[in-house]
Amino acid sequence: MSICRTVKRKETIYNMRVYYSGAIAVFFFFCFNSLYVIGRSHTDEKAEGIRGTYPVPPKNANSLFYIQRSKNTNAIVYELNKNADGSLNQQDPVKIYWIRYAHDSTTADLNYIQQKYAYGLNISALPGNPSQYSMNFVSYAKKKLYLMKRKDGSGYSTYTQINGKMAVLERVFITISGGTFWFPKIDDIELYGYDPESRQIVVEHFKP
Repeated sequence: MSICRTVKRKETIYNMRVYYSGAIAVFFFFCFNSLYVIGRSHTDEKAEGIRGTYPVPPKNANSLFYIQRSKNTNAIVYELNKNADGSLNQQDPVKIYWIRYAHDSTTADLNYIQQKYAYGLNISALPGNPSQYSMNFVSYAKKKLYLMKRKDGSGYSTYTQINGKMAVLERVFITISGGTFWFPKIDDIELYGYDPESRQIVVEHFKP
């Protein structure tokens, strides 16, 4: 009897992983592989209004970027992962965690599913340059991010293509209106950053 229960439990866990993986892959497909870039619209303005009421995660010397969604004010924060001596942990260079603004503003680690199928990163050192990294979300390999040292030597930033330009990524905001837990209806995705040379703000909106 216990063997049957164990087998059934393993099947349930497997099915959940497949379900999560499929759903989240679709989610990030819409986030990062939308068909076109749009100009400002009513949806953009609505998202901007919502985002304007959200708390902003505090910046520190290790800050990279963060993700927020219209469903609640919680933020997923990406930071440099440093060793005790202050050097970058080259085996695991990025730390990811929640700030639970919708609850008590405490921090929490991602759970297994979130780490493995949604918000976690695949990270590999660039060939010939072990201090710089290529990254992508575990749920969508085609959107490339790069963790690289800034030209002025002041630290690291995350770089990616925003509206056709290589820019420093600062935040992602996802506007959701309805749908289901597994397949939310995504109205707008905003990538926000700045040109590392001119410091000009660069914004890209995607409509799924």
